[in-house]
Amino acid sequence: MKIHTAALILCFTFFSFNNEVVFAKGKRETPASVTVIKKGDTLQYSAGIVKLILHGNKGTFQLYAVGRESGEEPVFSGSDNFTSTYFSLLTGKTEYRLSTLNGVAAKGEQTDSGVCLMYRVGNSATVRVGFEIVQSVSDGEYDVLKIVATVTNVGRKKNSFALKGVFDTVLGEKTSAHFSTVNSKLINSEKQYYGMENEKWILTQGDYSCMQLLLHGGDITPPEVVTLGNKDTVSLPLWIPVAVPSRSFDSVISYNNSTIAVNWPAAELAPSDSSQIVFYIALSADRKPPLGETYIASIDELYKHGDAKSRTDIAQSPVSSDWKLNPEYVQMLIDRINALDNNDSEISMDELAHLNAELNEIMERLERR
Repeated sequence: MKIHTAALILCFTFFSFNNEVVFAKGKRETPASVTVIKKGDTLQYSAGIVKLILHGNKGTFQLYAVGRESGEEPVFSGSDNFTSTYFSLLTGKTEYRLSTLNGVAAKGEQTDSGVCLMYRVGNSATVRVGFEIVQSVSDGEYDVLKIVATVTNVGRKKNSFALKGVFDTVLGEKTSAHFSTVNSKLINSEKQYYGMENEKWILTQGDYSCMQLLLHGGDITPPEVVTLGNKDTVSLPLWIPVAVPSRSFDSVISYNNSTIAVNWPAAELAPSDSSQIVFYIALSADRKPPLGETYIASIDELYKHGDAKSRTDIAQSPVSSDWKLNPEYVQMLIDRINALDNNDSEISMDELAHLNAELNEIMERLERR
């Protein structure tokens, strides 16, 4: 098995020198005001008032609002090595929290439009979470983070897959209101919403900065359930968290510790098929209001005049798997094969065969380019 893996590495190296369209890292074009700095396994991606840090060795991320007066203010908690904010994948009846600390392979990388975190959940699925910083208005500063998460079934059978995002917020924990929505201006106890058609967004605000989680309108994927609860309660091993109306954000081990959980609907995927979810986070700094609603209204206006795909077209359009051709993803597959090869107690011949088959498919696609 190791000889076969080595041969694939040689093939990968050869094609990486002969397919610049796929692998030319130095040729990505980004606006002058956008910066991406890579230090080891860490990627720092920033523009305007948005700063995002990806920890590729852990599969975690941290978000900051950057102001002239306030400086860098964290939007999510940095506790537990940034692991209290995360995505989870439900495949069948099993939930996988997407982090290397939970046995999931992960890598971070720069993309044509921003940065992304890539995860591989055994031989079941891959998840690619892409981040792109955009402007709420064309002549304004960069203040909105677009997030596109793609799930691909890499198994051999049709299966059900669903995503959940858990966001351990900190901005509202020292103010008079933890959260607000378009209809509720002061939320200081647990809430659960089945759909966001009425509430539109969740906003949390500190003394200087705001975060607005945009969950309705534009090209946003409608969530199934949105929960506002205590961080420890939301993190319990339940796919949809339990919320008790009027219960505070306290628990026996943490005080005033609020979190947002977003569950998106499950998708039935045949082998090699993919599904996507899209949502946005608007930020503001220096006591200014966020412009998330303005940005989503501009997308709605495009739909109204037929200048963009309809939401139905977006939901039904196939998801390209060309991102699998990047070297980081291939290296992640190779690392997983080597890990199995070197650990007799965990070796799975079925998974090894599946991983090598996927590498062979990638090589064949490269040959056809």
